[in-house]
Amino acid sequence: MARELARRSLPSGRTARVVMSEAADGDMAVGGPENILLSQCHALAPGTWTWLEQVHGTSVVEVLEAGGGAGTAADAAVTVASNAPIAVQVADCVPIALLGCDGVAVVHAGWRGLRDGILERAAHALSAITDGPFQAVVGPHIGACCYGFGDRDLDDMADRLGPAVRGRTRDSRPSLDLAAGVEYVLDTLDVVMAVVDGTCTSCDERYWSYRGTGTTRRQAMVAWIQPEEG
Repeated sequence: MARELARRSLPSGRTARVVMSEAADGDMAVGGPENILLSQCHALAPGTWTWLEQVHGTSVVEVLEAGGGAGTAADAAVTVASNAPIAVQVADCVPIALLGCDGVAVVHAGWRGLRDGILERAAHALSAITDGPFQAVVGPHIGACCYGFGDRDLDDMADRLGPAVRGRTRDSRPSLDLAAGVEYVLDTLDVVMAVVDGTCTSCDERYWSYRGTGTTRRQAMVAWIQPEEG
């Protein structure tokens, strides 16, 4: 079932929260039966969620109120608004939340997004609306153990993100280590990796995996700012 990956008290008295769904929570892919999806969302986080039309790009949307920017073609969202859940859906790509002094971001980071700078763009957008220091919460994603990768693309990723992204699958084929790529980028941004869930979505039956099964189903990472009580 869904797990809370992070809960951080903010200087304003509000609380930043990050929750990760699992397959048992149901399919979180956008485009399914809306009434079912809404029911599943409300079980994880309150209010109207902002979902994105994820395109493996580098666009970031700022959410000003609950549900704001829903359906925008983007791969990250940032907000300082209370009770305005922002979410990304994944089935092998890396879901990442960034927690600032009084705001949050969520990022959908596949290999193309990492290569092209989605994490940097999200951190820049968050820094425009709240102060640091920033902390990162990294959710489950496909591991190098299962992510076979072509030599040419792997060379490009190593040139961009350092040699640590070169891995090997269980059967010794060249693979991409997404976690190493995320760590490299966060280090360049001076963002602390506060929570890292290294679960491989292809190995663990708790999660949907596109690479493992070809599924169109998705789990979600949702982050929001809970108002000060009282």
